[in-house]
Amino acid sequence: MSTAYLLKDKGYNITIYAKAFSPNITSNKAAAFWFPYHIRNDQRGIEWCNTSYNYYKTFTAIPEAGISMQHLIKVLRENVEDREPIWIDFMPAGSLRVMDETELQPGVARGYDITVPLIETQIFLPYLQQQLKHSGVTFIEKEVDDLNEFANSYDIVVNCSALGSRKLCNDEALIPVRGQVALLSPKDGMNLYIDNEKPMYVVPRKDAIIVGGTYEERVETDTTEPQTIERLLENAYEVFPELKQQEVIGNWAGLRPYRPEVRLEREKGTNIIHNYGHGGSGFTLSFGCAETVKNLVEEIS
Repeated sequence: MSTAYLLKDKGYNITIYAKAFSPNITSNKAAAFWFPYHIRNDQRGIEWCNTSYNYYKTFTAIPEAGISMQHLIKVLRENVEDREPIWIDFMPAGSLRVMDETELQPGVARGYDITVPLIETQIFLPYLQQQLKHSGVTFIEKEVDDLNEFANSYDIVVNCSALGSRKLCNDEALIPVRGQVALLSPKDGMNLYIDNEKPMYVVPRKDAIIVGGTYEERVETDTTEPQTIERLLENAYEVFPELKQQEVIGNWAGLRPYRPEVRLEREKGTNIIHNYGHGGSGFTLSFGCAETVKNLVEEIS
């Protein structure tokens, strides 16, 4: 939808085909705060991340879009190798502050206070879909089995099929990575929080506090496991004991479409542009990748 959003702004007539739409998609389950997650080996991601960051900042002026700028606290545990030169390169200028030692919890060697967009998927995805419909974009619910079926019917085809590209493109580099999260009743006054070593993240939204998460490569089932959910909650309670007062209201699992590098290119000799393999950084990269797609479309047309 982010790709369609930018293309529609250029006056193209657009039809979106998908097996399912919001709320029945993995993106609805995403914690969806802006952060470069497992893409730091791809230097193209720096521009994509920063472009998306700026788009989300503009959406914060629209209350019904469900996007806000929030403080993200990222901590590094004692006796853990500091990899900061990699991810810090992806941070927009002025978005990061190294925390003072007096602000850190016991066992934490370093902390970062980062201002990031929080995308409340349960609000933003329906909003974006409605904006596209109002601008004339057609949505057709249909499972796609062959991209060539569309290549002969449309001037340009943009393949944003995520894990579907394993079959559509016979791409063995694309794998599922399952993420499991727990859901607690909402609570005001909390920051977003990441501790990669535990591992644990906490994302307070209007509808729930999302407590994650897992990174399970090549797991094909998007179901949760009770023992894993219990472990995630215990990790969160250890850092934030006050969360024990919140009701456990559910859990989710989703499959991230991970690829060692995002595939964003025009397929040689065709009118097909590929845009998939964003892993757990789909929202973080979305509008940045959409800008690159828009440029490729303009080259063709």
